[in-house]
Amino acid sequence: MRKFSVGLALGGGGARGAAHIGVLQVLNRSRIPIDKIAGTSAGSVIGAMYAATKNPEWIEKRFREFLKSSVFEQLGTKTLRSDRDPDSVFGQLAKFIQDQFVIVMAMNRISVVKRERLEGVIRFLLPVNTFEELQIPMDVFVTDIQTGQSVCHNQGDLIEAIVQSSSVPGYVPPTLKNGQVFMDGGISTPIPVMKLKQETDFVIAVDISRGQPPPLKKINMLEIMTRSERITSFHLTNFLVKQADFVIRPDVLGLHWSQFDAFDILLNNGIKAAEERVPDLVDELRKRQSWFYRLKQWLGIRK
Repeated sequence: MRKFSVGLALGGGGARGAAHIGVLQVLNRSRIPIDKIAGTSAGSVIGAMYAATKNPEWIEKRFREFLKSSVFEQLGTKTLRSDRDPDSVFGQLAKFIQDQFVIVMAMNRISVVKRERLEGVIRFLLPVNTFEELQIPMDVFVTDIQTGQSVCHNQGDLIEAIVQSSSVPGYVPPTLKNGQVFMDGGISTPIPVMKLKQETDFVIAVDISRGQPPPLKKINMLEIMTRSERITSFHLTNFLVKQADFVIRPDVLGLHWSQFDAFDILLNNGIKAAEERVPDLVDELRKRQSWFYRLKQWLGIRK
């Protein structure tokens, strides 16, 4: 029988990717073997950092350096959130003006920031440039919004693949190439489990999605539009997660993808979630790797 292999699927979520770092630190300390990684958006960034170094402590250090850098400041994510109280009169007025500005801008611009800024971020974070330099094989998923199909990159230019996978709709412009229009992998593959299922014996999925949306406070056009998109993503993510053999779900507090100021909380919640699940994971891996279990699978006996 061939060597038992373990795949790791890291979902998208922007700043919530800090929880991935915490999970990887625990998996690494627990000597959980990872034979292949699949990543979407933030999961592709953190996954590539780990695949390149196998050192989650370095990933945390490098990410902290990034958050203090001019590269991060130029990304402009802080402008996406307001500290105003939306329930106050001035808060409501500011929100109304902001919403009108966003609508006008959306009709006349393709993105908020230039693609070069995101590329600068990825180059800052990654110590390698190509898939071939990685110590662990990896798949990076992007979405062709021309066809609606998910596209997998696993060779050649790693930086380019991750930029495409991390191009948040409306915030970063899409990549146009040979009639295809590439954007954030989370649009079609919020957590990349399915291909790993075909290529490895056991898939661990780390889900950092925002989860089920909270009850509506107000009903208006923007709330309905954004909530509809979130509900669709919630159901698609749940479907994909159920295909994995084991799931780790850090508490990401429903945070927006741009809330990088919550790095420490998300990192610690990733550590906590993984520590709680590792004993069960070790037991499950031991069972799956036993010759008796693998013989039954080989013979097609599912009970």
